[in-house]
Amino acid sequence: MSERRVSALDSAWDTPPDADDFVREAVAWHFDPATGSRYWVERAKKLDFDPRRDVRTVADLTKFPNIVDELRDVPLEDLVPVGYKKLGTITEPPVVGESGGTTGAPKRVFAYPDVFEQSWSWYHGRLREHGVADGANWLGVVPAGPHMVGKLTRDTAAYFGGIFFTIDLDPRWAKRCVARGNVEALKDYVDHLISQIEFILRSQHIGTLAITPPLLEALSRRDDLVELINQKVGTITWSGASMDSDTRQVLRTEIFPKANLVGIFGSTMIFCGIPERAGLPVGEPAVFDPPAPFSLFSVVDPETLEPVPYGERGQTISHHITRNLFLPNNLERDTAIRHPHGLGHQGDSISEVRPVQNFGDVKVIEGVY
Repeated sequence: MSERRVSALDSAWDTPPDADDFVREAVAWHFDPATGSRYWVERAKKLDFDPRRDVRTVADLTKFPNIVDELRDVPLEDLVPVGYKKLGTITEPPVVGESGGTTGAPKRVFAYPDVFEQSWSWYHGRLREHGVADGANWLGVVPAGPHMVGKLTRDTAAYFGGIFFTIDLDPRWAKRCVARGNVEALKDYVDHLISQIEFILRSQHIGTLAITPPLLEALSRRDDLVELINQKVGTITWSGASMDSDTRQVLRTEIFPKANLVGIFGSTMIFCGIPERAGLPVGEPAVFDPPAPFSLFSVVDPETLEPVPYGERGQTISHHITRNLFLPNNLERDTAIRHPHGLGHQGDSISEVRPVQNFGDVKVIEGVY
């Protein structure tokens, strides 16, 4: 009896398959009624092309419409590929994650262990390239609840052998304060968060701080807390909101010169966190290389959707492709500078990420995350 061929969909993220082969296998899986989800099998009937016949390469992913807004309302069961039951490898329910609600009602995705364990492992490997220490305790100043960054940070602390501390952080409340123009309420909420952070920093041995840029900047305005962090913390990771290069440079060289400052780009819609490229010289912007072909970026002119030249700013398009989920051609609410992928993979790498002011008919609000 011949052995079953290993699918490109089951490749380790550190040893990625050929991107075009991967796309073909993903489309075959997600659009076959015997293996695909109810959502995509039904959605295919409304397309003006046949995905299994006409999508053969990464470039063909642009044939798909951007469907992520539909993830605000789709029942989760409709997104689960029925082929998972036949594989017999799933022993627990999926982990559900929601977006932060920056552009409206949250969007909702999921992952079974076979995918989030691959994503987490890839993330941990990139952090090791930055010299993140084993055994240090972590303080996670990131959203928990439905936000995947909370689980990722908690699991990462466990992976590195540290105790995980965290605080209550509700980014949706902060966004609501901003939307209403309630500056005093937002200031009070940030002060409340800083008080929680201070209590843990003063009472516990914290070696790694995972935090959002707005809250890191708020901490930097407290000289006593800056001194405390420089005494205790060896690594600071920032994620969840944008940070311009000048601010990053000041934080890295003047305010927290003793800490290893590592930027993380993440998105619920690509189901991974991407640490900045290791070894970048001081003064260079943080560049983020995605785990292609599982998550791919394109940086395009928002009017023509054609790629901008390397080194120029455009709007980002992401594709997330795993056995779990097929989310192609998602026009993100961010702009970025386009770079070649640092490992020579298909797709772009990005730097100097910042949100657009308006996305569709919705004003983009970052708040504290």
